[in-house]
Amino acid sequence: MREIYELTQLDGKSLQERTLKLSEEAGELAQAVLTVTKAPGSTYKNHSLADVREEAADAAIVALSILAQTCSSEAEFSAELDRLIGAKCAKWKSVLSQD
Repeated sequence: MREIYELTQLDGKSLQERTLKLSEEAGELAQAVLTVTKAPGSTYKNHSLADVREEAADAAIVALSILAQTCSSEAEFSAELDRLIGAKCAKWKSVLSQD
């Protein structure tokens, strides 16, 4: 995670630009998933599960860079990431246990 924080500090994108980039990456991920699952109208593309993994990683990196940009230090970024992942996973687990 250190590398994501450091690269975020070097990259001059605004929070708005980074968020728009995340939307772009999410669209590319969706396109790869649609192709792999043979959704109508998307089978002309030639994506594989490797493409899905790559696009998911791209989206995750951009999302993490948004979090990093909102933190004033690498330590805060790491702490917030741990706190938020823990809280969000606990919420997910709670929802799953209700089903």
